[in-house]
Amino acid sequence: MKRLLFVALAITFLTGAYAAAQMAVFIDGADFESYVSVPAGPCLDKDICCPFTIEAWFKPFDSQGERMILNKEDTWETANKDGLFQSAVARANDVGRNDGWTWHNSELSVGVNVWNHGAMSWDPPKVQMYLNGKEGKIEEWGGKELTWDHQDTFKMGRRERGGATHSIYFGLIDEVRISKGQRYKGDYEVPKTEFVPDADTTAIYHLNEVEGAASIVNHAKEGGHGNPCPDATLEGAVELQEVDDQPFEPFAVQPGGKMTTTWGHVKDRPVY
Repeated sequence: MKRLLFVALAITFLTGAYAAAQMAVFIDGADFESYVSVPAGPCLDKDICCPFTIEAWFKPFDSQGERMILNKEDTWETANKDGLFQSAVARANDVGRNDGWTWHNSELSVGVNVWNHGAMSWDPPKVQMYLNGKEGKIEEWGGKELTWDHQDTFKMGRRERGGATHSIYFGLIDEVRISKGQRYKGDYEVPKTEFVPDADTTAIYHLNEVEGAASIVNHAKEGGHGNPCPDATLEGAVELQEVDDQPFEPFAVQPGGKMTTTWGHVKDRPVY
């Protein structure tokens, strides 16, 4: 389909901020080369362990097989797996190296064609998962916490292992956050707004804007963490899509402080 290049220009007023379109990343479930990536670094493993929390809003268009939401191979991942919210996490042996990983099943059902909030916390030995306000089954995964920097990139929407791509997601992903600490305990209140950075946050990707050719800003840089993750990159043909049904409130304004130009690509498809 033909791409339409848009430029959103907003002038800051007394608050020194800019308005942002509401977008999410669309992954088509078929293209092996299209996803979102973040370079490897301690902000994704060593600096956040343990406990840590990874989370996102996601709207799947099917629940068949293994559909990867967030993945840092040989470290942690979350997936819509056979219609259930599941996760995997690596553990360390006595000398701090990878001692294997396994799937953990929250036993919570993922809604199809609706937005879901899903989170996973790893607080050795406990793996705890949360979906749409409910705490899932807690599983114990013996072993020690991660103490190394694994060099696989963080990917949204797919998994790569042994040189092959697996588990391509089909649907929308939005509001990705990675934090040191455990964000939720028990049945919890689902976030009502876009995520706000704080000193424990290493990554927040609102997925609302593209800077340069294909860069997604990490807004955790505004929260004061000493070593935030890099910006994300749209890989292949993956694009942001305009959405109008997110169950959380966008910020009317976002931190800016000067006139801001936001570039992006929108396909000529209906709004999801």
